[in-house]
Parts: sequence; C-alpha cells; structure tokens
Amino acid sequence: MQRLLASFLVCTLLIPGLALADKPGDQRAIAGMDTGRILWDITIAEPERLIARLSVIRETYDDMQRQGLEPEMVFAFRGGAAGLIARSTDHLELEDVSAVRHIHERLEGLLELDGIHMEACNIATRRFELEQDDLLPGIHMVGNTFLSIMGYEHQGYATIRID
Repeated sequence: MQRLLASFLVCTLLIPGLALADKPGDQRAIAGMDTGRILWDITIAEPERLIARLSVIRETYDDMQRQGLEPEMVFAFRGGAAGLIARSTDHLELEDVSAVRHIHERLEGLLELDGIHMEACNIATRRFELEQDDLLPGIHMVGNTFLSIMGYEHQGYATIRID
C-alpha cells in the first residue's frame, strides 16, 4: 500500500512538469520583448466565471516567466466585478459566498507575485457603497478606470477584457 501511495505521489508531482515541457511557445509574438505588460479589464460579475478567468490569468503569468518575460500586470476592476472584491461578503447572495471567498484567495495569491498591481474603479464601487477600507487588502481605489486604462495603454500595456 505504501509503495502504491509513493508511486501515486511521484506521478502527481511529475505529470504537471511534463505537461509544461510539451506546451508550445509564443516566440514569434514575443520576439525582442523582455517584459510582458497586460492590463486585465475585469467587469465579470459572475463568481464562478471569474474564478475560471483568474486561473487562465495565473497560467498566463507562468507562461510569461517560462518564456523569459518579466510579467507586469494591472488588474482594473469595474462594473459588476467591483462587488466581488469587497472584504465582506454580507452583500452577496448566500449561494455566491463560497465562490467569492475562493476569488479572494486567488487574488491574494496573485498579489503575492512580483509585478502585480490591482485597482478598483470608484465609479463602480459606489454602486456597492464600497470605500477603500472595504476592499480587499492590496486593491487600490482609483477615480475612474477608463482613465487608468488610457494611461496604462499609453505606457505600453495591452488591454485584455475579462467580461
């Protein structure tokens, strides 16, 4: 039984690495780049859909590093997504609470990575009566994410909508 468990654990640890080794690269698109700058324009209000997108965003971060790019990512939360980044889940439907807590865990994990910055639109957070202190730690309130998007694009960030 111990031998079976040990074999299972070895396979569990090796298989993800093998999958990454076979993953295609993006050399043509990223040729000559040292840094990958992405602004994630997040408006998605459905917790389960946002969880799935956050997984892809983390994979994108890892893919950048794997291919020699230094990730610089800005997350701009606006629209309905602003209601999902509050510390408290009291304003949510009961069936969404668990998923939103999962979102919070994913965001906290992303914030621990180098090159990650997160912003929330004040216009959107007003809909949910949220102030800076109501937001998850590490997410900064800005006046208007439309202006943020404009500014970050001027700085060379590619905007990718998550809606």
